[in-house]
Amino acid sequence: MKLKNPFSPCRLADDRREPYLQIFLLSFGILFLSILPIMIFTGGYFIYYGDFNSQQIPFYNLAHNAAQNGAFGWNWHTDLGANFIGSYSFYLLGSPFFWVTLLFPTGAVSYLMPYLLALKHAVAALTGYAFIRRFVRDRQASFIGALLYAYSGFQLFNIFFNHFQDVTAFFPLLLIALEERVNNDRRGLFAVTAGFMAVLNYYFFTGQVVFVLLYFILRCPCKDFHVDLRKFFSIALESVIGVLLAGFMLLPSALAILTNNRVDTRLYGMDMVAYSDRTRVLRIIQSFFMIPDVPARPNLMPTEYAKWASIGGYLPLFSMTGVLSFMASKRKHWATRLTAVCMICAMFPILNSAFYTFNSSYYARWYYMPVLIMAMMTAYVLDNPTIRTKGSVIVCGWVLAGCGVIACLPTKNKEGDTEWFSFPEYPWYFWLVLLLCVMMLVGAALLLRRREKGRPFMNTALWASVVSCVVCTVTVIYFGVGLGIYPSYYVNYAIKGGKEIHLEEEENQFFRVDISENYDNYPMLWGYPSMRCFHSIVPTSVMDFYSAVGITRDVASRAETSSFPLRALFNVKYYFDKVYTDEADTYTYESELPGFEYLEKQNGFYVYENKYYVPMGVAYDYCIDEADLNKTTALTRQKIMLKALGMDFTQMYKYRDVLTEIPETEKYSMDEAEYLATCEKMAGQSCDSFTYDSYGFTATISLDSPKLVFFSVPYEDGWSATVNGKPVDVEKVNYGFMAVLCQAGDNVIQFDYETPGLAYGFRMTISGLLLLAVYLLWANWKFRGMRPKTCRHTHCYDYASVHPMPEHRLYLEYAAHRHDAAEEAPKQPTKE
Repeated sequence: MKLKNPFSPCRLADDRREPYLQIFLLSFGILFLSILPIMIFTGGYFIYYGDFNSQQIPFYNLAHNAAQNGAFGWNWHTDLGANFIGSYSFYLLGSPFFWVTLLFPTGAVSYLMPYLLALKHAVAALTGYAFIRRFVRDRQASFIGALLYAYSGFQLFNIFFNHFQDVTAFFPLLLIALEERVNNDRRGLFAVTAGFMAVLNYYFFTGQVVFVLLYFILRCPCKDFHVDLRKFFSIALESVIGVLLAGFMLLPSALAILTNNRVDTRLYGMDMVAYSDRTRVLRIIQSFFMIPDVPARPNLMPTEYAKWASIGGYLPLFSMTGVLSFMASKRKHWATRLTAVCMICAMFPILNSAFYTFNSSYYARWYYMPVLIMAMMTAYVLDNPTIRTKGSVIVCGWVLAGCGVIACLPTKNKEGDTEWFSFPEYPWYFWLVLLLCVMMLVGAALLLRRREKGRPFMNTALWASVVSCVVCTVTVIYFGVGLGIYPSYYVNYAIKGGKEIHLEEEENQFFRVDISENYDNYPMLWGYPSMRCFHSIVPTSVMDFYSAVGITRDVASRAETSSFPLRALFNVKYYFDKVYTDEADTYTYESELPGFEYLEKQNGFYVYENKYYVPMGVAYDYCIDEADLNKTTALTRQKIMLKALGMDFTQMYKYRDVLTEIPETEKYSMDEAEYLATCEKMAGQSCDSFTYDSYGFTATISLDSPKLVFFSVPYEDGWSATVNGKPVDVEKVNYGFMAVLCQAGDNVIQFDYETPGLAYGFRMTISGLLLLAVYLLWANWKFRGMRPKTCRHTHCYDYASVHPMPEHRLYLEYAAHRHDAAEEAPKQPTKE
């Protein structure tokens, strides 16, 4: 018996049910099958490169462990310590995909990563279909549009940034909720969806606010968008309710980042109207016509700028053919106008920055929103036989040809010789991508030609789209894998490496580790606090400290070994040095860090122990005015802070009876011997015990006189402290850390931590819930029984499909059945 194709146009046309299950399974399968060889090779893991390995996998493991243990306060394994909610709300705390992992043990989290990634693409296709189907008659064309959205160039670029996929998976729901409020009078849905999107990722939510506002404005003149003043104000109210609902996540996140110096930078002058990088506009154009470059590796137009900006918008198989055809044919359509506005925004820095609260840092991480509209436009063109596509195919061909010409430009090598065909950073990869794009464009042209001739093509177009999605995905992923560390190496030494590490740990004491470059966040997977950390969102005090001591701290804390005093200040006890095989024979087993001695080799790393380790919590005798401290060199500044607390003048006056200003002779003379002696003295004045959890720490210390006790824990407003049960002031010292006054004798120091803004955030959420309930009850009472002024509708079609609608087909089948029955019925004899 021959099985029916579940995706055939007849099947989809006859079945009144939408093919959501088929969409989900097929989209899931595209990503999963694409990465399956990697999973087989690594024993079930998906190892990519760059941020995916260094951030996404460690963060999921760390956050999973914290969530399962209820540790939502202070996280000791993120940099020098961090507000858990403030640091991880951007990455995963608002994601339902993350919370699904809590059903599994921590050891399974790394295995779950590829399944979650495939799930995110499947949900993106599902929600994308739900939106596109509102404007495209044919289910199969909508199916294709959903796949184009789920596997667009933006999506493939951002596999690198796994948490971006959370946003793209659910964004179409926000536009659907707006349409439902306006055209179906469905109250409350927009408020709940807006709140959900704000919780999901506050950073992307700011861009969504701008895009939805543009969408609303450009939809207003449309006859199928039945908005009036009452609906406008209700949408405004629901927007406010949505923000209130997200208060428990938004407020702590805002307080954690608003003082970050990366947030408040702005564009000025010429930078507002023109990009300083001359390749940027060309890269933007290229990204919509070709498979995207991978992060950090701009290929055709190499540049040092915006290498992680998420520039991508290519639609597999069809490229921009559908978009350009739609815009040429439907010039007054809202989608054309919205896409044109987005194009203009992409070209001007100030307009582009509007999607990120006008921040000066360039990112294109809002492109997924116009890409959804472009996917809808492409599906619309496939289903509307009146739209001609020949011109758009030619334009796409010319753009590809132009990219090919640029790749042929001559360059000079190191010897000064002229070279041809090697302009791209990776010539072989560029020519491969160009060949694939040409082949897909030819395939799209053939399909569109069949469409214009009235021949069946949609089923072929669907499967060609599936193949193209696989091709694009495989191309991007496997090139990226080739750039990163050997996958099995990362599995053995990072993910599983913690089992091979055995460090001596004293009871009721705290220490950090350090690790050599290129191994960011390995200690996070091993379960050890580390001073080296690759994390963009850490307490502002950490950023302030590194800036003050002359170390760049943008997205990672990576102090060089030359800054050896920081190892004492930060309580580092072990250092992991990685030596590559070709250097093993000449390895000297001597560390550049004074006081560190070789211990043994563990997990492929040479482990050094700090014989002059300083435990957490040190009593200080001296202080120094930060103004004077700033006049010294960066390294001298680091050394002085081992002897004296950097304070402002007000603090020095406050503690004038406890601290003495450091003598001039103590400021500058610190060779290696004196450095080690200083470390010994600090260890002798350190706390006897130190215990900690997510909501604070307890330390004990015995003093012969009143002193300030310093803790290398980043200062934040959420900290409060008591000494022997009495509240004391928490002082911000040494540019960003904490100290408290302790008296002579035995002292029990108790620090308590409460996430800043969390309590008020929950109050916002509760008030939002109450306001939503009142709003819905009032609306139900006010409008019960009232006839709507306009006809409610879900679908907005303004054309005749290439396929007949189900009702039409059913009627034809019914008429044919009646005709056949009449033909087969015996004829009655007629009377003569």
